[in-house]
Amino acid sequence: MTSAESPPVDLNLPSDAAMPIGTPGPVFASWSKRVAAAVLDGAIGAGSTFLASGDQPVTVPFIGTAIQPTGVQGVPTSWTDNGWVISAVLLVIVMQAYLGVTPGKMVMGIAVVHERDARPIGLVRTTVRWLLHILDSILLIGYLRPLWNAQRKTFADSIMATVVLDTRRPRRHHWFAPEGVTLADPGPPRSWEAPLGPRWWSPVTAIAAVACAAGVLFSFPSSGSGPLTISCGMTASDDAPVRLTGGTLSSGNTTTTRLGVTRHTSGPGSQITTTWQWSALQPATGEVTLRASFARADGTGARHFDYPAPDGGTQAATISLPGDTLKGLGDSWTWTQTILVDGVESPGCTASLRSAKGLYWIK
Repeated sequence: MTSAESPPVDLNLPSDAAMPIGTPGPVFASWSKRVAAAVLDGAIGAGSTFLASGDQPVTVPFIGTAIQPTGVQGVPTSWTDNGWVISAVLLVIVMQAYLGVTPGKMVMGIAVVHERDARPIGLVRTTVRWLLHILDSILLIGYLRPLWNAQRKTFADSIMATVVLDTRRPRRHHWFAPEGVTLADPGPPRSWEAPLGPRWWSPVTAIAAVACAAGVLFSFPSSGSGPLTISCGMTASDDAPVRLTGGTLSSGNTTTTRLGVTRHTSGPGSQITTTWQWSALQPATGEVTLRASFARADGTGARHFDYPAPDGGTQAATISLPGDTLKGLGDSWTWTQTILVDGVESPGCTASLRSAKGLYWIK
């Protein structure tokens, strides 16, 4: 036996067989505490992904799919798409593997350990155990199993020989044994607990509590706005062969503010589209071009987007504009639609948005 090893502590044995007589046996974490820890970890996932990626749902391993209380729809993006989320996930993996806890578990005072020696299970076992939770997710039977299992085990716990203990002093992973000190069974008050936790455990637990609280607060919006749709008005009558009658501008983006931080949803359905409507007094014989123009409220920063009008006698067209169409225009900008027939531009259909609160999110 090396200095970094300890005698087996078989948590499957009766307490008087595994520990000195009179020493309390292990207390397995209740189902409610495990659920509460998972909710807190999920809240951290929701808060961190909101800060990193806005309101777009993000799948986050080890801390669950990010909670989306606002009911945001859409296909979730992967946690690997953002460096901040990657860092958060790696931190949680390392904590679970070598400390036996996640932030939520630290707050709830529970730890995942091997049933043989009551120590954290390491990186490989942690990863495999997480993958095996797929079995627990089938009709949720495995996740409910701790309600009737004597050792509060899910299917993943039984397969990986792990238990979740109710303790704020989990024994150290054998890698962290003090040099020259044999990690023998620490004895009373409970042989499956360390007699004293490391000095940094309490402040780290406090940090975890703050992170969980922030995650919960960031999971619920304080304000927001939905998709934008505006219509333009004609600046003058149009007697051209192809006569513009109106138009609309739409964006599927939404904005959410949480704790004073505003983020927007991107992804499917968030592109900016504009629609032209016109009537033909007579068949157009020349080239017909649809033009959308944008500029700041003071007329600077003008940009134009031209598209050929569809053939076949259609008198309306909807075009998707580039995602950076409104970038740099600020909160006050002007949008104008026109039609060009053989290079001659019609009177415009215009709308101005001046200091429109919350519209900066479509930049």
